[in-house]
Amino acid sequence: MDSLSAEIKHSFRLFTLWRTLAWNDVVNRYRRSVLGPFWITLSMATTLLAMGPLYGSLFQLSLQDFMPHLSVGLIFWSLFTGMIIESSTAFNDAAHFIRQTPLPFPLYILRVTWRQLIILLHNLTVLPFVFLFFPPSWSWNMLLIFPALLLTVLFLSSVGLITAILCTRYRDLAPIVTSVMTLLFFITPIIWQLSLLPSKHQRLAQLNPFTHFIELLRGTILGQCPSMLAWVLTSSLALLTALIACFLITKTRTRIAYWI
Repeated sequence: MDSLSAEIKHSFRLFTLWRTLAWNDVVNRYRRSVLGPFWITLSMATTLLAMGPLYGSLFQLSLQDFMPHLSVGLIFWSLFTGMIIESSTAFNDAAHFIRQTPLPFPLYILRVTWRQLIILLHNLTVLPFVFLFFPPSWSWNMLLIFPALLLTVLFLSSVGLITAILCTRYRDLAPIVTSVMTLLFFITPIIWQLSLLPSKHQRLAQLNPFTHFIELLRGTILGQCPSMLAWVLTSSLALLTALIACFLITKTRTRIAYWI
């Protein structure tokens, strides 16, 4: 565990490296396009304009309530799916680094994390326009988005590390991860609202850990104050997932290079 602790510290000391790699990933993805990374923003805005009136009408909700709910949900869900799906191939995509350079393995997950945070920042530029037309309840509680996002990133990075290890060892798991994330989209309150469900089904929905993180992020950014139970649940989930990730990387880090 001491060597793992040193490896994690080493990864963070190499901040410039994984930050640069992540930025180059985003730049290369949109190289020679007119809008560059702002295609991400345009894509999110188009999705919201298409889905907002449609699903608002379907659920018989006013756009004043529904558009902020949907916007925040979709923007953060793109972070969830991006981090987990791209983490599933993080080690395989970096095979040339792993074979040639003894870099710490958490660095490759930090690369994915930073890349997805860059994409998140592009997507968040849509929110001021949504809030301009559908203003939320402005409150100092909105500042709670920072600890909420920190907890979420810890959770997603840990899930990403677990996914990266398992998908490197068992190659058939990567497409399964993509399919599972597609399924989770429909059973997580991204489009629909948890309060619309009967109490029995609300309890079932709360068995999904992603529900708690989405609700925490959405609540804080819309000016609500999450309950103490919400903070305890998300903190516990983030810590438990981090411990599992640490256990797995401790057991497998000497073998990952041979699995690639």
